[in-house]
Amino acid sequence: MFRSIIARSSVAHTRAFHSTPTARKTVTEKVSDVAQDVNLKVGKKLAGAIETGQGAAEVAKETIGSKTEQGKKKAGEAATVAGQKTNEAAASARETKEDLQKKAPK
Repeated sequence: MFRSIIARSSVAHTRAFHSTPTARKTVTEKVSDVAQDVNLKVGKKLAGAIETGQGAAEVAKETIGSKTEQGKKKAGEAATVAGQKTNEAAASARETKEDLQKKAPK
């Protein structure tokens, strides 16, 4: 009789084995994954910003280069005009000298 009571009570009070699925990742792993995702996103944004900056630098170089070329061209034109004026002035001075020599009494 004692055996049947023990057998019934153990059967009556036993629970079915139930467990929750184990966590696939630990908290540390989850934090690491989130940090890596943030790092990748920030890196992509910074890379885009750097590329934009490089593009702006190239545009600035081209603009400065074209302005420099325009400046050189205008300086060359100014030098040519100045040379022409100098030659005209020298020719005029020679003509004046020759006229004075012709008109001067000997």
